[in-house]
Amino acid sequence: MGVFNWGWATLFANVLIPVGILIFSSGFFPYKPLLPGLATFDQADQDATLPVFDKVVFMVVDALRSDFVYSNESGFLFTQSLIRSGVALPFTAHASSPTVTMPRLKAMTTGSVPSFLDVILNIAESDTSSTLAFQDTWLAQIKARGDQLVMYGDDTWLKLFPGMFGRSDGTTSFFVSDFVEVDNNVTRHIPDELAQSDWSAMIMHYLGLDHIGHKAGPKSSHMLPKQQEMDAIVNQVYTQIEQQSHLQSTLFVLCGDHGMNDAGNHGGASAGETSPALLFISPKLASLDLRQSSPIEPFDDLQYYRTVEQADITPTLAGLLGLPVPLNSLGVFIPEFLDLWDDQSTRLHVLYRNARQLLNTVQATFPSFTFDAASLADSCMMEPDSGIEGARCAWSRVLRETSSGNVIERDFEALESSLLQFSRIAQNLMSSTASNYDVSRLSLGLLITAVAAVVVFPITYQECKRSTYTGIFLLFLIIGYGSMMFASSYVEEEQQFWYWICSGWMVYLHIRSASSSTTASSSRAGVFSANAGKFAILGFAIALRLVRRWNQTGQKFAAEPDIARAFFPSHRPIFWALFMLTYADAGLRLWRSLPSTILKMGGVTLATLACVFKLNFVANDSPELIVDTILSRIAEGWPSSASLVLQARLIFGGLGGCVLIALALRSRSDENEGPSKLLHEALHLFLMTQSRATNIPLFLVFRIAAWSLSSMELSDMEVTITTMILQYTSFFAFGGSNAISSVDLSSAYNGVGSYSVAMVGILTFVSNWAGPIWWVSAGHLLRGHQEHGGESHNAAALLTFHVAASALSVMAACTALRTHLFIWTVFSPKYLYTIAWATGNHVAVNLFGVAGLSLLERRR
Repeated sequence: MGVFNWGWATLFANVLIPVGILIFSSGFFPYKPLLPGLATFDQADQDATLPVFDKVVFMVVDALRSDFVYSNESGFLFTQSLIRSGVALPFTAHASSPTVTMPRLKAMTTGSVPSFLDVILNIAESDTSSTLAFQDTWLAQIKARGDQLVMYGDDTWLKLFPGMFGRSDGTTSFFVSDFVEVDNNVTRHIPDELAQSDWSAMIMHYLGLDHIGHKAGPKSSHMLPKQQEMDAIVNQVYTQIEQQSHLQSTLFVLCGDHGMNDAGNHGGASAGETSPALLFISPKLASLDLRQSSPIEPFDDLQYYRTVEQADITPTLAGLLGLPVPLNSLGVFIPEFLDLWDDQSTRLHVLYRNARQLLNTVQATFPSFTFDAASLADSCMMEPDSGIEGARCAWSRVLRETSSGNVIERDFEALESSLLQFSRIAQNLMSSTASNYDVSRLSLGLLITAVAAVVVFPITYQECKRSTYTGIFLLFLIIGYGSMMFASSYVEEEQQFWYWICSGWMVYLHIRSASSSTTASSSRAGVFSANAGKFAILGFAIALRLVRRWNQTGQKFAAEPDIARAFFPSHRPIFWALFMLTYADAGLRLWRSLPSTILKMGGVTLATLACVFKLNFVANDSPELIVDTILSRIAEGWPSSASLVLQARLIFGGLGGCVLIALALRSRSDENEGPSKLLHEALHLFLMTQSRATNIPLFLVFRIAAWSLSSMELSDMEVTITTMILQYTSFFAFGGSNAISSVDLSSAYNGVGSYSVAMVGILTFVSNWAGPIWWVSAGHLLRGHQEHGGESHNAAALLTFHVAASALSVMAACTALRTHLFIWTVFSPKYLYTIAWATGNHVAVNLFGVAGLSLLERRR
């Protein structure tokens, strides 16, 4: 075994892990092949095309969940009056996962199912590879007709449709701290644009409601006023449509790109995230005589009125505007609008064009199956209603009621039913078709990651041999974790695994401590040490119990009461007492870690400023926590003299000064005032600044747990395993999960005046991995200043083996289950989190971060 250089082996493995992840990702998230070009009308289509509308106003309110419009608590009172009068036709649009803006806009404009890779591209504002400039959309069809389009709002539209709009004013969709200007920048253009007649499509995309959700949740006090503001926009546009002669034939579409969950986030597949509102509004719709009650109660979880697919918007707009259905559309024309045409043959032609376009996509995907009348005659005896055979049989029924591919005017009702049935079967078939995975790249990524695990396995084995029972526990943890990655329910509830493992590890440490105490001397020192160990285990047990109940996460228990969202709002004095105690503790420890009186006073001032900043932050975004308390007086008036951005920058500047002081202290030998201690306290305050207010007292719980662990005389391997377990446990305790919707953006813009993908990305990672980062630093302090020798390499090797094995198990699960029903809703998000754990937390924090701290210690 001596032929290996363990330091270089660990380094090599950590180079292989990102390489394996990158190669696997390129095979798992490929771009889907799409039919090129634009759909066109043949002569028969051209003659039968009778548009109902010549203009469209397409208003997207980001994260407009269905209940925000349709429920009794809605602020859309004018919109509800339009529904009652019959000029607004309401639906709940099903937005399939991933429920983030870019893929949902693609679905609404192309009618296709976007790639899951768009979740990543959605974050990179400068990315242009996701453009729809060369894809068929209803916007491209309007442009090809020679008409003009204008756009105001989310600049994602400008990225998707470069050069498409004659006039535009884009606003960044990621600066979630702004609730006001981001929408005012859209609204200020409305009067001028509605007064002009040179456009055929006007796009408006409002972001404020989504930003409120991210910052404070759907129950925020800001939510109802924002809904009322959006309702006023609907009133303004509809009134102009009624009054302006050039807008008489304008269709007004109001919709959400996605919804939001109870935490205000989105990206996953919960009912709240996949159920945005969708309304078609026009005085012409009154002729349909479809007046409906509003507000109403949902017939299912957030399901109001009839539910349609979001992709159905594309063929519906194409039909109503007299456009060809885009080539890659999987949508079905919404049949409620058919009665807008008096001529039955025209209605059938609209449905036939839609069905024929869907048939083309099915034939392109399944070239080995034929759809001619001769081959279908004898293959539909069982009349299947799904899959490729169901589509073939449904088309055979269409052919029986048509002649030579042309619609006949014989049994309109039967043919209409057959066309809709085929279209829906084809839609379900194509929507569920597996992605075109590159299996060779998946296999190569798996192989490289497996090599990384093999490279560090000898070190892991040697460490496990040195401490048999500890090694058995570690291997049990790795095998258990890897096994559960193949079950969707276990992936969704992963926090339960780590809570259970942490409890089991605590029992193991207790047994080890008890065993050690029985062999210890009966002297007073031995008895004192044994008692201290018992108190330490008790403190650790209490801390773990609190951590488990802090934030309920996952899927099954997400709605259960917890400390952060249920206990604190109803017991505000307790919350604020713990809040102030946590900041007092942080200020005191920072004071102790600084070398001189002036610097100590600066540290106290910095902690006070951080506390006031968080108070102002809460007063601005979650006023229900601070209203009618004495602390509200502290927050009053401060933001007017110093913005939250400036306050955050002052804090970050002070923390940067602490880092410089730590560098200057590297020659000191006093452990209590060493650079590592100061850096930990500065990091502690930084992580508090980047955390939600209700999670801040968790840092006090972490202090208790760390104090307990420091009293247990843990070995280097035990410290490594303990902090590794606590990294994962704390991630879930802070409210994290394996769902994209749990990504917290509320503190991602602290100190950021304008959008920067690098700064926002770093702050977002820190906000969501605050707990794990804290335990990485605490683990370094727990090791103290023992002479490790080569053991530091061994600790890194243990962590690397765990990360490699974990990544390997997730990759294997994604490969084996790539045709699973939950591949895009459960396993793919888990893989994205695995990337963040492996590259962000492990490489950047666990290895580089601790290596930097160790370098400081050695230079002392």
